Amino acid sequence: MALPWQLPGYEREHHAVPLGGGWWRGPAARTSTCERRLRELGVLLGPELQDGACGYRLLPEFEGPGARDAAGDPDQPETRAHWIAARLAAALAAAGTPPPPPQFMAVLNLTPDSFSDGGELLAPGAVEAAAAARVAEGARWLDLGAESTRPGATAVAVEVQLQRLLPALRAVRGCGALVSVDTRSAAVAAACLDSGAAMINDVSGLEDPDMGPLLARHGCPVVLLHMRGTPADMAQRAGYRHLLGAVADELAARVHRALAAGIRPAQIYLDPGIGFAKTAQHSLELIGRLGALRALGFPLLVGPSRKSFLGAVLGGRPPRERDGGSAGAAAVCAAQGAAILRLHRGGAVWDAVLVAAAAAAAARAEVVPRTEVAA
Repeated sequence: MALPWQLPGYEREHHAVPLGGGWWRGPAARTSTCERRLRELGVLLGPELQDGACGYRLLPEFEGPGARDAAGDPDQPETRAHWIAARLAAALAAAGTPPPPPQFMAVLNLTPDSFSDGGELLAPGAVEAAAAARVAEGARWLDLGAESTRPGATAVAVEVQLQRLLPALRAVRGCGALVSVDTRSAAVAAACLDSGAAMINDVSGLEDPDMGPLLARHGCPVVLLHMRGTPADMAQRAGYRHLLGAVADELAARVHRALAAGIRPAQIYLDPGIGFAKTAQHSLELIGRLGALRALGFPLLVGPSRKSFLGAVLGGRPPRERDGGSAGAAAVCAAQGAAILRLHRGGAVWDAVLVAAAAAAAARAEVVPRTEVAA
């Protein structure tokens, strides 16, 4: 079975994701010839969606074609039917692949102005102590950031980022966790990778033209996040005709950019961007439907910790009083197959994640019927 990014026309919009209730999103058929051929392939046409995509229901006999069958011009009706069916089949297979056990990525902000803990780790010895505490709480990753990406934040110069990051990176390298660096700058990423960083978390999705080739050369994991605009203006860009579909398509566009730069599929993690160009309601919806994005075929990293959507649910509590809400959001994500949870705290918060993931894994386990043996 082809993987979603192996299909022709991957750069096109309307990627297949499950909508719930047995319905799937996919490209519109456009013609009666295409609709008829889709029915022959075991795909029933449903309603048109707000963004011009279409809803589909897969019949029990559905067996999607592969990449070779879908080759050709997707604007030709017969080819289009095979292309739509191939997208649905690849997404169905990707969504059904068992997810890995979740990993805890601890947030370590080296900024004076981050929304939750700005300035806390700037004192001598503070970052080492925080890193040790998070590793004791279960962290597999430490995510160092020297540039706030809260709504309204402006860019930080490369020199300033490196003045904050490189000493911290050297200080935490031996603490027992891998180090990720949260940066949009290829110059910052290059210096940090040379100093021992193992992952780059790029909220811009490779907007820096040097970032993709750099990460391709290093072969390290990269996180591609969904955001519109920049942190400075993203709050004004939170308008969606179909939220889940738009996030899926725009993440796929980032994947396409990454693959074109030489980044291997195995390097890529996708982040739906909770709070990035999203209202509180958008963030809640994406968390509730996170598992649908696994249909894109890449592991998911999610960062719900202490964000403003939690304050909207919890009566306006300030960020430092949202860890219980963070645990709830992270547990919902883990139950839907999130591979990495980016959190400010572990401990009891991480316990909730582990239990949710274990319960979901038990529910997904195949039940093999007992064979009745005649006496």
